[in-house]
Amino acid sequence: MRETLIPPKPATPVRVTPKGHAMRESLLRSAAKMFAELGYEQTRVSDLVTQAGTSHGNFYRHFKDKDEILLAVLRPLIDEVRVSSRAGTHPHRLPTEAEFVERNIAFFRVYSKHRRLLRVMREAASRGGHASTFLQLWLSQRELFIARTERWLSGLQAQKMIAPSISPRALAEALGSMTEQIAYVRIGLAKKTISAKDIEELGRTCGHIWYASLAGPATAK
Repeated sequence: MRETLIPPKPATPVRVTPKGHAMRESLLRSAAKMFAELGYEQTRVSDLVTQAGTSHGNFYRHFKDKDEILLAVLRPLIDEVRVSSRAGTHPHRLPTEAEFVERNIAFFRVYSKHRRLLRVMREAASRGGHASTFLQLWLSQRELFIARTERWLSGLQAQKMIAPSISPRALAEALGSMTEQIAYVRIGLAKKTISAKDIEELGRTCGHIWYASLAGPATAK
């Protein structure tokens, strides 16, 4: 099944020219900066065009509103987070604790790189109503991770590497929720970017928990 991370890009009738492409990229850079600084609720289209040094007319030639441009800003960074969370998952064997640690550190590093915009996504998701697209975005992103982990755990279970009594779905939910919430609270909500040392500590702790959850007595075959 093809993974669909977010709703398809809306069809915006913009003629693709070098000048138009440059303007779109300028608006995207400005949007990333302003959303990261002001958050979802406080950012206005007027802030974006002022930052980009252009007009409202140019903005609306490329995006219908601030939600559409925020979605465009989020697409590549969410893909990067998804790829980082996939690293180190071996389909036919249980990873070592060191591999789990490496995988978690990689995820936290990428999350830290995009922490302010990922926080904006959660902020927009919590608004509901007109921002429901972002709720769907967050939930779909989360479901992709959980479903992928569930399939991996089911494969390990089929090879008798973990106990048949374990629910792959429940375990994937528990471990995924732990990792996601730690990233959001300790990294996303932090007043400043946390240090590389702290990221490594989080990665070691979560990596140990992932390994112990799969290799420990409760999941022993």
